Amino acid sequence: MWRVRGKRTLILMLLFFALTQLAFAQTGSADEPLFEQLSETFKKKYLSIGMLLQTVGDFQIERNLAGNNGFNIANFRLSVSGELDDGFGYFLQTNFASSPSILDAKMSFKIASILNIDVGLFKAPFSKEFLTSAASIDFVNRSQVVSALTPGREIGVMLSGWFAPDVLSWSVGLFNGNQFGSNNNDNDNFLYVGRAAFFPQLPSRSENLEIGFNLGISEDDNANLGSLDPSFEGMRFLIGGDARWTRDHLLVSGEVIYASLDPEFGPTTHPFGFHATAGYMLNPKTQVLARLDSFDPDGLQDDSHLIVLGLNHWPTQATEVQVNYVIPTEDGGIDHNQILINAQVSF
Repeated sequence: MWRVRGKRTLILMLLFFALTQLAFAQTGSADEPLFEQLSETFKKKYLSIGMLLQTVGDFQIERNLAGNNGFNIANFRLSVSGELDDGFGYFLQTNFASSPSILDAKMSFKIASILNIDVGLFKAPFSKEFLTSAASIDFVNRSQVVSALTPGREIGVMLSGWFAPDVLSWSVGLFNGNQFGSNNNDNDNFLYVGRAAFFPQLPSRSENLEIGFNLGISEDDNANLGSLDPSFEGMRFLIGGDARWTRDHLLVSGEVIYASLDPEFGPTTHPFGFHATAGYMLNPKTQVLARLDSFDPDGLQDDSHLIVLGLNHWPTQATEVQVNYVIPTEDGGIDHNQILINAQVSF
């Protein structure tokens, strides 16, 4: 047993070292003529084709998490979007690595900067990290609380716009509330979701700040809340706030989400969680990060408190390598620490 653990530890150390060296390696040329040709060919205003491929490695010395050590295709997405005449538009996205494979299917109508209407299947407007695309999130995975409590992708209608250009945005939506699995509502009630985001004008051009407030409420008959409850029936209330600040090489962000789940049968629970992140760009292509990731599901499952160390490197505009080292704060040994590696190409 000791020899097996020793070999696993050595392999993981060598793998982590190799990926770290790859991340710090310098690329030969800043010019990317092939990427420019790709953009010219596939990125038109009326028709834009996109792709995301993510291969993720997941390793522990002594496995105590779900699944096994190894690799998986986390995402293989294709998207088609564009603008049409008279303010209409469309966005379609599929993921061949998941089921159901349809992620987004919406049409939009822009009346003016103050009002945009979306209809179809898309992300409910809740949580800055959730609304960030999978190709652009800071770590390999989203935080525990965002994964557990955000409404997810829903079928419905959303109104959005700006009260003041580049200063205050708003979104309100009416959705089925049970995500896309059954392609229809589970009852005659709806999920109501809203988000407001404030972008204060700061003195430095290199400084940006977004502060968001999120709210959601629904009465469910068969809502999939993931590992908390795959078929929740009752009243669901969600509230959260998030902030993200960047200046030059620095990044600071955080988010809190609270839920009240009042089932038809059984006690009311109050899951709660947060994440806080700090990051620094070592050079234009390399970033280091640290995150505190905490989730208290209020008895629906075990509490989980993590420290996540991250390294992001962008060899080209279309490629990224992410290396995460995940440390459970309530586990004193390194055998249960987790290494996550994501190699992706996207455009």
